[in-house]
Amino acid sequence: MLTVETISLETKNKISSIRWDRIIEKHEGPFTWKNELEPSELPLDLKRFYPDFNPIDDVAQFMEIGSYDVLLPIGRTHHPNITILKYFFSQDLEKMVLYLKDTTHYDDSFDSGFVAICDLIKPENFYLATLYHEWFIVDYV
Repeated sequence: MLTVETISLETKNKISSIRWDRIIEKHEGPFTWKNELEPSELPLDLKRFYPDFNPIDDVAQFMEIGSYDVLLPIGRTHHPNITILKYFFSQDLEKMVLYLKDTTHYDDSFDSGFVAICDLIKPENFYLATLYHEWFIVDYV
């Protein structure tokens, strides 16, 4: 499986320049991937609320979904709490759509659902999220 630490500098720079969009807790993008790949410290006024915060754990990391490497804009500490509900591809395999549940902070259908649209990055052949939004889990998944 691919990891952020083992990709080439050229690939990391390529990812860093790509923009992604989000709507999470009313915070909207677009953002660049650069911020998701480098550890950053919490502002001093927030450190007291998160005494165990580890900047490395907040950096995005590849996940294996099916037999595909996928990079989502979430910290690696989320990975054990993620359930892939459904994923599918565009006909040309250039796009992957994911419906997932992330119970890192909440465990209900109202707050734990997310949808991601990912683009195939070539020639490296991994998927990178270009859209990551909250989603209320509904029955059709």
